Amino acid sequence: MRLSSWFGGLAATVLTLTVLPVSAVRADTSEPPPPLEIPAARLAEALHCGTESGELRGASDKPTVLFVPGTGLKGEENYAWNYMAELKKKGYQSCWVDSPGRGLRDMQESVEYVVYATRAIHEATGRKVDLVGHSQGGLLTAWALRFWPDLPGRVEDMVTLGSPFQGTRLASPCRPIAEVAGCPASVLQFARDSNWTKALGADGTPMPTGPSYTTVHSYADESVVADGQAPSLPGAHRIGVQDICPGRPWPTHIAMVVDQVSYDLVADAVDHPGPADADRIDRAHCAKAVMPLNSEEAVNALPGLLNYPIELLIHSQPWLKEEPMLREYAR
Repeated sequence: MRLSSWFGGLAATVLTLTVLPVSAVRADTSEPPPPLEIPAARLAEALHCGTESGELRGASDKPTVLFVPGTGLKGEENYAWNYMAELKKKGYQSCWVDSPGRGLRDMQESVEYVVYATRAIHEATGRKVDLVGHSQGGLLTAWALRFWPDLPGRVEDMVTLGSPFQGTRLASPCRPIAEVAGCPASVLQFARDSNWTKALGADGTPMPTGPSYTTVHSYADESVVADGQAPSLPGAHRIGVQDICPGRPWPTHIAMVVDQVSYDLVADAVDHPGPADADRIDRAHCAKAVMPLNSEEAVNALPGLLNYPIELLIHSQPWLKEEPMLREYAR
């Protein structure tokens, strides 16, 4: 197989994948949090807040929402023209964090950006943070809350969209290719039987107390629903789009970021104490496939989306022949 053909296939797979498995092991709160190995200046560069001045208002009575993107996407490309634009109408400040290498590097590196961003927003506003993540983004937020014991006290809600906590079979073809040409680190970690999956999804320990946890999934999601079973995160309130709209053949994995009902569930969790409640969602929205979209923000995000294949190739390097070793705190 030519490298160009392999990369083209990888890019297509990543767009339908955007996943990783997640921890089921709770951090020991009596232990200090794992140190962040990435320099603070680099972590700060990846945090962006969508306010006119670029600064957060500490006087707001609403939590700031931190968006964490799925694999292959930057935060602006994933959320600025849809979720962030709609929440702004409701008076919410939003920030996003960009994962290194567009989420294709070691996820143990990517999660440090989420930890740093959560702490920084909490310090700047004096209020708890709401974490929203699509696919890998949701799993990174869950990992951060498990292993950094200071984080649950800083977070009010965690909401995930299409995050397959049991991993995905779509990552399996990468392994034989990795032996020859290598694969992106996170794709190797996505496999159901990877060290990441086995170490962090084995004992079903609930998420730490503190935040409200909502996991949103779709039975039309080609990369998440495994063997007919929806992904589960112990201690989280799980809602399927089809629980609200029976028989609805939408949204697919990527489409969750434009689906009206998926957005409704995120907004409901952010607006109310506790997790999202399916009974509060307007059933008339089942007939609306796409939420309102902001054309100006979409135009701003377009250059990055058009450069997506090239940036994947450049910034996902180095490709590895085997899965990254688990760090000591996760063993």
